[in-house]
Amino acid sequence: MLILGGFVALAAGCGSEGTVSPVPETMQGTVATQPSAQGDAAAGKQVFVSTGCGGCHAFKAAGTTGAVGPDLDKFLQGKSADFVQQSIVDPDAFVEKGYSAGVMPGSYGTQLSAKQLADLVAFLTQ
Repeated sequence: MLILGGFVALAAGCGSEGTVSPVPETMQGTVATQPSAQGDAAAGKQVFVSTGCGGCHAFKAAGTTGAVGPDLDKFLQGKSADFVQQSIVDPDAFVEKGYSAGVMPGSYGTQLSAKQLADLVAFLTQ
């Protein structure tokens, strides 16, 4: 038993020669970045209408009065474009008080093209 205790104490001290940190690598060239798509609000209105958003959401700019989901005139007030986009592609990331998760389809991120999504966000945040 004493020998086992000594072995454990010895093993615990292995590798205590200091903290090892990764060595940074020098990168050359440029990092490709994807520019954020600039949306067209007029085209975004067409996306809003054609995908049926107004069936669930009231939004004066689209002339809709849906009441299943939040009233977008109130809910989106002061929200950033990033927040709006996330709410479209991942609707359960933030669920407005009084509403249930899982009601809005989570498939718009794959159903809409990047341009349609940018247009829709532009329309909702104008």
